[in-house]
Amino acid sequence: MVNQGKSKRKNYIVSILVVVGLLLTIELTQLIGMNNAYQQMHQQSSQQLSNLVGYIENILARFDKIPKVLSKHPLLTQVLMSPNEHNKVTRLNELLADVRTMTQASDIYLIDKNGITIAASNWQLATSFVGMDFTFRPYFQDALKGKLSHYYAVGLSSGKRGFYYAYPVMFDKKIIGVIALKLSITDIEEQYKKTVLTDSFNFLIVAPDDVVFISDRPEWRLKTIGNISKDKYNEIITAKRYTDKKISSLKVTDISNYYLPKNLSSKLLEVTSDNKTEQVLAMQQLMKTANWQVHLWRSVTPMQKQQNFLIILSASGYFLIVFLLLFTNERLKNALRLKQSQQLLERKVKERTVDLSASNDKLVEEIAQRQQAQTQMNKMQEELIQSEKLAVIGSMSAGINHEINQPLTALRSYSENALAYQARNMTDKVKNNLTLIIGLVDRLSDIVSQFNSFSRKSTGIATAVNVHTSLMAAMSIVKHQAKAASVTLISKPCLIPLYVFGDAIRFEQVLVNLLSNAIQALSEQADKQITIAVIDEKTQVIIEIRDNGPGILADNIDRVFEAFFTTKDNFGLGLGLSISHRIIESMQGQLNVSNHPDGGAIFTISLPITQVE
Repeated sequence: MVNQGKSKRKNYIVSILVVVGLLLTIELTQLIGMNNAYQQMHQQSSQQLSNLVGYIENILARFDKIPKVLSKHPLLTQVLMSPNEHNKVTRLNELLADVRTMTQASDIYLIDKNGITIAASNWQLATSFVGMDFTFRPYFQDALKGKLSHYYAVGLSSGKRGFYYAYPVMFDKKIIGVIALKLSITDIEEQYKKTVLTDSFNFLIVAPDDVVFISDRPEWRLKTIGNISKDKYNEIITAKRYTDKKISSLKVTDISNYYLPKNLSSKLLEVTSDNKTEQVLAMQQLMKTANWQVHLWRSVTPMQKQQNFLIILSASGYFLIVFLLLFTNERLKNALRLKQSQQLLERKVKERTVDLSASNDKLVEEIAQRQQAQTQMNKMQEELIQSEKLAVIGSMSAGINHEINQPLTALRSYSENALAYQARNMTDKVKNNLTLIIGLVDRLSDIVSQFNSFSRKSTGIATAVNVHTSLMAAMSIVKHQAKAASVTLISKPCLIPLYVFGDAIRFEQVLVNLLSNAIQALSEQADKQITIAVIDEKTQVIIEIRDNGPGILADNIDRVFEAFFTTKDNFGLGLGLSISHRIIESMQGQLNVSNHPDGGAIFTISLPITQVE
């Protein structure tokens, strides 16, 4: 009986500890999870609030100069001086209507110095401002003092909210009237909701009189946040800023809790409006240009769902841990069976070791096969590069034939003449002809050696490469092709020697490929020019190859470096630029292409400069 009582008491204590542990686990998980969630929500809200303030400020600033510019129009002065001339008034009404359409303002109207509207962009509408008295409006009074004035209010005739700009109209250094512009607040709200605001955010802009003047929620407009004093309410009514609109209040209660980090400028509010209650994370920022407080409220409904999820997650994790503890305790009680299981496990480990050894042998074999495949791929790549070289030489064959045929023809002529001179014992002329023949042979040797040098295979060893030397060698190779195609090569070398690190033969191949392609691109051009410029940019050398041809089609410019992409009919495999791009990347550089604004394509090579001692 005693042991049974102790067991019951022990189970009771364990049960209490389990429940307390569960509550602590749930609370700690919520504290950490909700804290992080509120911080993330605060960052997103802060960015959205900055965007909103910047957006409103940009909209308001965009219209600042319009009244001042309009005030200088001579037609305004003429109408103010002669308000009874119907033709001029009609022309001014039409002008204001056109300006309203172009600027997307709500209304633009001209007020004489007595406060009476004599022309307006809405002159043909039932809600026309013409004839209305705006003497009481502060923006009219401030404009008469000779400065640009701003004002926000509900329109007298339209009943719509607007932001007003007013500027004096001067004549002979005297103020004779005021030009005013109204910007629709509704348009600003709708445009921001469509273009920027996301569904989970709401905004309110509170005027200095504590009235919500702008909001994306219609039920919040023209209300105060919380209650205001009776004196302040009477001031709002007396100012007639909101005409006869009833100003009520939003019931707002601070419900911030310890889940919300204290270092954040946000608050948790409960907002009640039109018998609807919702909880929001609130932020605010002062918009200095209009002295408005911009509030951003974000619904915390997703946070409440996340809180419920954290409760379920923490409870599940806690019960899992308790289960594991109980399971561990049970295993300790079954030590003998555990020992048998260990022996069984050891046997299985040995079997698994055999399987792993077989798998390891298979893996080693696969690695060897991959290495062999990589070696074959490298060899094929070298052969592909060499084939592309020969293809480039083939594309220049016409120019080469022309350059070789001329010396060969001359050789034949000089040889025949030498034989004739020898038959006549004219040894001096024979000697002269032989000298000319030797010069022609040297010329042919130079041509052949250039192409022998270009066509030889790369050693694959990277060294310091002189950019100018490689460029001159490439130009020497393509000059025959350029001459045959009537293309002028213009070189703009750098004054100091520059070096890059890489394979000289492959680098020269890139230059030859780009120059050869440029020559082919000029086939339909009248005045054919290719400009090669070398630019020293401290740590980088820039090589620009530009032709004055038709350029590259917009649809093709992003594909020019793709393998097997070509725009040449019945010529080439489309590998030249792809190979060139890879060669430059292997030298830690970049090869880019664009169309020059003045016409033609421009290929740009950017490589890091190597210092040579």
